[in-house]
Amino acid sequence: MKALRLLRATLAAVGTAASSVCASLGTMPALLRDRRGASAILVGLSAPALLGGLALSVDVGTWYLQKRKLQQISDTASLGAISVLRSGGSVELARRAALRDAERNGFEPSDSSSLTVNVPPVQGPNAGNPDAVEVVVAKKLPLLFAGYFLADGNTVQARSVAIYNASTAGAPRRNLEVALILDVSASMAGPSEIPGVSKLKAMQEAAKKVVDVVVQDKQEPFSTRVAIVPYGTAVSVGDTYFRAVTNSQSSTWSAVIERTGASAFTDDAPGPGSYFPDYQIVRDGLRGRKLTVEMIPQTKQVAVNPLSADKDQLQRTIDGFQAEGKTAGHIGLAWAWNVLSPKWGHIWSADGAPTDYDSDKTFKVAVLLSDFDMTVTYTDANGTASDQAMTLCSRMKEAGITIYTLGYRVPTGNATAARLWQGCASDSDKVYSAQTAEELIAAFAAIAQSAAGQVMTLTPRLAE
Repeated sequence: MKALRLLRATLAAVGTAASSVCASLGTMPALLRDRRGASAILVGLSAPALLGGLALSVDVGTWYLQKRKLQQISDTASLGAISVLRSGGSVELARRAALRDAERNGFEPSDSSSLTVNVPPVQGPNAGNPDAVEVVVAKKLPLLFAGYFLADGNTVQARSVAIYNASTAGAPRRNLEVALILDVSASMAGPSEIPGVSKLKAMQEAAKKVVDVVVQDKQEPFSTRVAIVPYGTAVSVGDTYFRAVTNSQSSTWSAVIERTGASAFTDDAPGPGSYFPDYQIVRDGLRGRKLTVEMIPQTKQVAVNPLSADKDQLQRTIDGFQAEGKTAGHIGLAWAWNVLSPKWGHIWSADGAPTDYDSDKTFKVAVLLSDFDMTVTYTDANGTASDQAMTLCSRMKEAGITIYTLGYRVPTGNATAARLWQGCASDSDKVYSAQTAEELIAAFAAIAQSAAGQVMTLTPRLAE
């Protein structure tokens, strides 16, 4: 009997279980057809991949920007090193020059960054070439966001090779005199596209590269010299020359403005009837209205540096710039002419005296950096600032001076600025443009090599 009751209970339990299974099977088609919550499930499953991709894209963008910066550093470092070798310097001096130029452009030695200088290069088509320099800059970058998904950061690397052809190398065939006319007005204090680097800082680094390329260690039998002419609201000539060019003396001001009369657009030496006026009421040349202007203490305004082959002194002059004031580029042009004119030989120091006008013996160059939106004038008699600048350019070219123009962010739609920028240059090949600090540095380097190429067979260049 117990066995019979146990059998009946077991059969009943099996029946109940079977009924439950049948019931479940009956609802399965409906469950499979139900799509509610499917999107949420898919999003949940794919969220880690989506977030990882987004984080990686942010880091990759950062790596790309760092790659561009490192490339600029390696380019300038290799050009600096090859310039030292070209001038007869040792490999060790070339390595020091490379590191110096790299640090000027933002390189910071650390455990996560390195700079390698190979003379000769160890890879690429110039491997083993003793007249080439290879610079490799590497930096390990941290993971900003992708660290949640990746175990380690990325090492970004840039490589550059600078070269010159030793078989055609030689001393300059004639003198080279270059006047850099540099805008140090208040607008140059603004930021460039490089974080932490102002437009002024970018210009300073670019100008110093011109000095490195143009000025040669050997100044015999021909000289290669550079003059610096910074301009803002006016041009400072410093205490040394202020009395000589104005026939007056000031304890607080050393700036001069445009001349009037017969000497207005000439390179006449200062003297009776041709002295330079000092500071007066500045006018807005565009709208013709007077502006109230405070005198800027002369300690803040760097003075003109006459022609010199002293690289350290020229670079100290450039390093001393401070951005302030308005833009009087026409006065800068006038003083570039003065530092290049042999008529001024008795004004400047012996080392700064220009050579005679003779294109067979001396190549004289003026490089004007500006946005070419020149509005500051001091006298109505000479016309607008742009008119004065154009007249000066024409007269300088007639005297035998080659003019390069570098338009830095020339205002879009300003026809007067564009006409001056293009018309002031000696020809269309000498018109350069820059919208970014990187382009500014590249343009100055190209101008320096173009000018040096007129007197020397040898000019450093980037080969890789």
